[in-house]
Amino acid sequence: MLVVPSILDAVTVHAEGALCTRIATLQLVEDRVPTEIQLNGLPMSLRPGTLRAAIRQGPPGLSIRAIRPTFDVQLPPEVDVPGEHRALEEALARVSDVVARLEGVQRELQSIGKLKPTFAPQKKDAYVPHEAPLAALLALTSFVDTELTSLNARRLELEQAHRDAEADVRLRRQRLHEASSSVRGERARVYRAAVLTLSGNPWPRETPALISLEYAVPGARWVPTYDLRLPRTLEEGTLRMRASIIQRTGEDWTGVKLAVSTAALDRKAEVPELKALRIGRRQPPPPRSGWREPPPGLDELFAGYDTLRQAATSPQSAPRDEPVSGGLYDSSGMEKEAAPKGGRALPKPMASKARSVGSASSAPPPPPAPAAAPRNMAPGSRGGSTQAGEFESLRRSRGSVAPAEMDDEQLDMPQDAEEEGGSSRVYADMADGSLGGGGAQDRPSAVPRLEPSDSLLDYDRLSLTPADDLDGRGRLRPRPSHVTREILALSAVQIQVNILSFIAVSEQEVNSLWRVPTPTWTVPPRESAMHFDARFDLETRADVPSDAAWHTLPVLSVPVGLSAEYVCVPSVESRAFRTVRVENRTPYPLLAGPVDVTLGDEFLMTSPLPTMPPGSTQRLGLGVEESIKVARNTRFDEATGGIFGGATMLTHHISVELANRMSNRILVEVCERVPAVPTGFEKDIKVEETEVAPVWQKRTPLPGEVPVEGERAWRVVLQPGEAQTLKATWTVKIPASKMLGGGNRRT
Repeated sequence: MLVVPSILDAVTVHAEGALCTRIATLQLVEDRVPTEIQLNGLPMSLRPGTLRAAIRQGPPGLSIRAIRPTFDVQLPPEVDVPGEHRALEEALARVSDVVARLEGVQRELQSIGKLKPTFAPQKKDAYVPHEAPLAALLALTSFVDTELTSLNARRLELEQAHRDAEADVRLRRQRLHEASSSVRGERARVYRAAVLTLSGNPWPRETPALISLEYAVPGARWVPTYDLRLPRTLEEGTLRMRASIIQRTGEDWTGVKLAVSTAALDRKAEVPELKALRIGRRQPPPPRSGWREPPPGLDELFAGYDTLRQAATSPQSAPRDEPVSGGLYDSSGMEKEAAPKGGRALPKPMASKARSVGSASSAPPPPPAPAAAPRNMAPGSRGGSTQAGEFESLRRSRGSVAPAEMDDEQLDMPQDAEEEGGSSRVYADMADGSLGGGGAQDRPSAVPRLEPSDSLLDYDRLSLTPADDLDGRGRLRPRPSHVTREILALSAVQIQVNILSFIAVSEQEVNSLWRVPTPTWTVPPRESAMHFDARFDLETRADVPSDAAWHTLPVLSVPVGLSAEYVCVPSVESRAFRTVRVENRTPYPLLAGPVDVTLGDEFLMTSPLPTMPPGSTQRLGLGVEESIKVARNTRFDEATGGIFGGATMLTHHISVELANRMSNRILVEVCERVPAVPTGFEKDIKVEETEVAPVWQKRTPLPGEVPVEGERAWRVVLQPGEAQTLKATWTVKIPASKMLGGGNRRT
């Protein structure tokens, strides 16, 4: 089999999992198209049912007929043992040489270090002062210092060379140790692989064919983040979307085209099949696409196979001059059961039943066997006696009607739906238990139409029963989901490794990915995307290693509208806050996530950004602005009013002073709240706004903000260095019947 190298070209990270695309370059082998090729190096966390292959570039006749998953074992490169032995001997010789030279330098250092000036001994009685030889002493000291400096430098070089030589010796010994076959087997790595079956005509060598292989892996996720850069004036800015990606798929993404998506990778996107509702006579449902009825006489296809099997077991049991049609008959016409290899009885043939249901053949059926019921023709049936088989045997024994008469009647037999992953019965119990002779109205007339379940249309999970399985051979059966791994583990592995343990380790690594905490204020895409899905392509190729750590990559620049506003609520806080109105002008949504705000050249803060559909506007807080001064003064008056003076008038005077100490023009929104009358008391209690300068208006909350009853807002434009006073007066009129007993006490 031809092994074709491939490279990872593109990865789309979904909310949970990733979709990877590999590109393989296919060359002709001896001027012919290879029948099968194998693509190695796929990760162990790959989902086998997601393999897809296509011809990206190539001749028109080239096509992919089939694809199946398998495993691949990669060993380290072979080691030249004699060469490594020679290298080890050379390294040991270098170590010995360096050690010898180092010992020589050490001896020289000790000898030169002992050089000291000496003087002749003088007697104390005859001591005569003399001139000291300073020149000789200085010359000796200079010589000793020079030699010691040179020898110490040489010693340092030899010590470094000695360390390098010992490291080389360790490396050579490790390579010799790894050259052992047992150690090499322990270092083998197991990968998944894909085998492609090709067909087509040869093409010129100058134009190689490109094959793309697509597969899904579960160990990846991403969350959105943003980067907002604003000038000091907050007049304009840029918003960039980033993606924090983490993956533990078992393969590094190096230089790939990355894209992130909010869609669920395992969600089925099949078009629903709508059934029509008709008023009138009942009509049979239309046949489902992708389904074909079992052919009549299916067991006759295996008559020769059964004959050969029985002949190999007991050659005397079947004469050569007698025709064999799936069973053996004695001279009296009674059917005998042939014991195949293994002692299991052969089944009764289905040919006679197929002819009675509507087969075009007019040959007489073999002698019936009332005690034995034919098997069910449904795919995946387990054989045995069914009521349909009993009805067929009873009809034959009584000779009720001919096959031509049966075609003119209708037989209504309900059927049971097939369960997922196993076999099911196609024919259910008969509606009427009486199957005797009688009139035409009492006789069932035709075998019902087989209606498949969804499991029989899932071709990826169907397997053809082998001919040795007498109960369901020649039929497709749904394969249980847990059998897939065993089939893959035993498909093409030629080395004694425990595939299931490798898969279990890979699943544990994938599950550990969800225990890694997410960055602050991040929201999973499936929670913030709501009812829509979007895909974002990264501008450049990127690298994401498989290390279970978060990696932040730039995605794209978002064209948004930014307008600076300052918000102040003097009744709560006598400070102004910087805000930016962000308008989404893109055709795709901006998902919820943290925003890193940079003001000028200085990092300011990180704020949460809610989900913004296309065309929506949100307010992003940027902290306190100390250059805007705010002061609020209040005054309260209480008086009586009304025609007879029986009402209490509560007058509130509000004065807000604003001062702009910034060097640019700003827009300030000052929020106040007017008392709200409870529901049902509008006729008794009244709130009148008597004097407001300048005019305020009812504040409209942005999407996502909680509306406040009775909220009013001034929108004031202040020039640099300008100050302005805002005034408002409102009166609350309360009748005497609504006052508290004992007087109007206020705090």
